[in-house]
Amino acid sequence: MKRILFAAAALLAAAALVFALNYESVEEHYSSGCSDAQTGTVTLLVSCEEIANDSGVGQVLKANDLVPDDGLIIPETEVAISDGDTAFDVLSNALNERRIHFDYSAISDRSVYVKGINNIYEYDCGDLSGWMYSVNGDFPTVSSSEYTLHDGDSLRWLYTCDLGRDVGDNYYAAQGEKHE
Repeated sequence: MKRILFAAAALLAAAALVFALNYESVEEHYSSGCSDAQTGTVTLLVSCEEIANDSGVGQVLKANDLVPDDGLIIPETEVAISDGDTAFDVLSNALNERRIHFDYSAISDRSVYVKGINNIYEYDCGDLSGWMYSVNGDFPTVSSSEYTLHDGDSLRWLYTCDLGRDVGDNYYAAQGEKHE
C-alpha cells in the first residue's frame, strides 16, 4: 500500500510540474522581451564599419564572415519603444529578435557592459577596441542600461578600434589623452 501511495504522489507531483512549466516556442522566446505598450520609435543601427573599411584590422573576423561587407550588423531600422526603455533594452530586444549573438556583463545592479555583438568582442582589434553607443550623435558617459530613450531618438551601436576617435567620440581627445 505504501508503494501505491508513493507512486500516486510521485505521479501527482510530476503532473503538477508539467502544468506549472511555461513551454514556449523559439519565436515566443525571442519576442518575449518586447512590450505591448509601445510609446514611440527610435532609429537603431549596429555597425562594425571600422573593421569592414580597414584592411589592417579584424582580418580573422573578416575571414570568419563575422563582419558584413558593408559593416552593418543591423542597418538603420525603426524600432518600437515603451516608456522607460533604455539603449541596452533596445539593443537586446533587436538582437534577440534577429537571433544575433551578443554578450554582456553586469557591472552593478543597474549597469551593464556590452562585451560582444555578432561574435565581435572588445579587444578583437587591439587594446582600444570595443562597442560604444551614441544617441542623437552624442556619446553618453553612462551605461546603456541607464540611458532612457525617447520617441524619435537615433541610437547607434558602433565598434571602435581607437577608443571612439574613429567613430566620432572626442571625449578622450578633449581630456588631453594621447594615443601613440
